[in-house]
Amino acid sequence: SALNGLPKGSTVDAAALVKYKLATDEEIKANGVKILGDGELGVALTVRVPVSKGAAEKIVKAGGSVEAK
Repeated sequence: SALNGLPKGSTVDAAALVKYKLATDEEIKANGVKILGDGELGVALTVRVPVSKGAAEKIVKAGGSVEAK
């Protein structure tokens, strides 16, 4: 997962996705954003964007939390 490149404890929101070059501001404005459950996650993150059920399970399993539905 591309999210593994973020520092442990990071907050994942639209601004963080742009900062870490995982999405562009234009992409987010045009299409919105949703984290999917593809791949594995090994870093604890606080996620504040919509996520799939599978992604939510992996985020929590990695020690993180989901604050958006």
